Order: sequence, then C-alpha cells, then structure tokens
Amino acid sequence: MLRKNVLLILTFALLAVQACKKDEDTTPECDTTNVSFSQDILPILENSCFNGCHSGSNPTSGFSLETYNDVKKKVDDGRLLGSVKQESGFVAMPLNQGPISDCNQSLIEAWINQGAPNN
Repeated sequence: MLRKNVLLILTFALLAVQACKKDEDTTPECDTTNVSFSQDILPILENSCFNGCHSGSNPTSGFSLETYNDVKKKVDDGRLLGSVKQESGFVAMPLNQGPISDCNQSLIEAWINQGAPNN
C-alpha cells in the first residue's frame, strides 16, 4: 500500500513538473532585411507620431511626418533615429511616452541604413 502511494505521488509530481514547462515564445521575428517605407515605416509613424503632433495642416510639433519627403528631411538631419531611439541630445519621441518597440526601432534603423528608399 505504501509503495503504491509513493508511486502515485511520484507520478503526479512528474506530471506537475511537465505541466509547468515554459511555453515557447511565439513573438514573431523582426525582419529587417527588406524594409519598405510604405509597408513598414509609414505605419509605425502613423501609430506613434501622427496623433496631432506630426500630422495635419498645422502640426503641433511644427513639422509633419506624413509624406516620404517630410520623413526624409528628419532622416537626413539625424533627428528621426535619434528621437525614436530616445538617445541623449535628442527630444525623446513619442513625447512623454515610453519608446516605440525594439522591433520598430530596428525597422527604422534598417530602413535608414538601406538608404531610406521611397518604396
């Protein structure tokens, strides 16, 4: 009887340990190989930067990021990447918020490193 109880307890303990196994991370990879302005960068900016600050006919920030040419100006002067990465010496963007995701930062950086094409 004691042997059966010990065996039963060990079986349940083994099952409990297996049930507690950490699930695999199902977060999709951040693919930065062929970044597109229209498919990748513009949606990031729309979600993180527009909201009245960098869009419309009179953006509160003083400049728009709605078009490729608008964005390219900020790429060329170095402010886009410095701001979204919230680096020292730049105004951290989005303003009064945490940084955009690491993946979105990587996408912007990769796009710039790929020559910031209008694609």
